[in-house]
Amino acid sequence: MDKINTRITDLVSNNPESASVLHFLGIHFFNYTEKTLGEVCQEHDVDAALVIRRLNESALVKDKAQINLEEYPIELIVEYLKHSHYVFIKQRLSYIASLLESYQDSSAVVKDLKLIFPHFFKDFIEHIYEEEDTLFAYILTLNKVKKHAGGKPVSKEIIEKLQQKSQGKTVADYEKEHREEDNEMSGMRELTNQYAQASSEDLHAKVILDALKSFEGELKIHAKIENDILFPKAIQLETEVLAVS
Repeated sequence: MDKINTRITDLVSNNPESASVLHFLGIHFFNYTEKTLGEVCQEHDVDAALVIRRLNESALVKDKAQINLEEYPIELIVEYLKHSHYVFIKQRLSYIASLLESYQDSSAVVKDLKLIFPHFFKDFIEHIYEEEDTLFAYILTLNKVKKHAGGKPVSKEIIEKLQQKSQGKTVADYEKEHREEDNEMSGMRELTNQYAQASSEDLHAKVILDALKSFEGELKIHAKIENDILFPKAIQLETEVLAVS
């Protein structure tokens, strides 16, 4: 498809993810629906070739398999997850918030989303920071203690300090809580009937619902990495560090 001569409406309708790429290049699709990509790039004094390259790169990244973290050391897995948290807050959710704030059409579902999303955003940030300050901090401390011990038994004094760091919980306790937590997106998924769009003519609503659905997909991958990779490694690490001879 000749993207440069394609109307923004058609570009985004065929691939709602395009709206996100344009957003981070300073182009809000809903303001230029009837203009072509080339016309908008010229108006914004943006290199059209750069925009098209970013659009193509986004499609390729989406098709790539997830990185295999199985063989990575635990501290790198934690840093990978912390970086994902940053992306969720600063990019994914900030983008959705911007889409909702600029929505002016008549969809009752989107109007309801505009009311509940700020509360979700706030709760999500609090959850992320709590996880980093408790679980992740505990895992990184365990890893540091293990490296410092060099294979020797850890003193009871250090173990007591570790238990204070973990607030008296084990990694298994954190894992149990994590698996029992309700999916953060369940409320919005139910409100939108699985992100179904009521009107095919409301492109802005379509982009919002697609962005929410994509974000939930990323959250599921994130949770799977924590459940299937991080927790087993962390439990093994904790067992090794807390074993006192």
